[in-house]
Amino acid sequence: MKESGIQTAIEQYLNYLENQGRLVYIKNNSGALKTNDRFIRFGKKGSPDFFVFLHNGRCIHLEVKNEKGKQNDNQKAYQSKIEKLDHTYLIARSIDDVENCLKSSDLVQ
Repeated sequence: MKESGIQTAIEQYLNYLENQGRLVYIKNNSGALKTNDRFIRFGKKGSPDFFVFLHNGRCIHLEVKNEKGKQNDNQKAYQSKIEKLDHTYLIARSIDDVENCLKSSDLVQ
């Protein structure tokens, strides 16, 4: 499955939970804009696809990959910084990964 399809499914799941008041999420659209033969990049290098905000100030930094996808060096460095701050960083390859993370950590009320 393409990463974009997994990302869409996860976003729909997060939107469902947000509509229930169980979390708030931000889709972190990093990309680029080409203007005058120059690229202007958005977002911080290595930052995840989603930020998921939960009760009690908890946050999940959620990176979506397909079954063969691997993190680049910037993503690995970002993960290391986030985990040193005791935040949760999740590489999700399916909705099940997100659901299991939320349930196992008892992060969603």
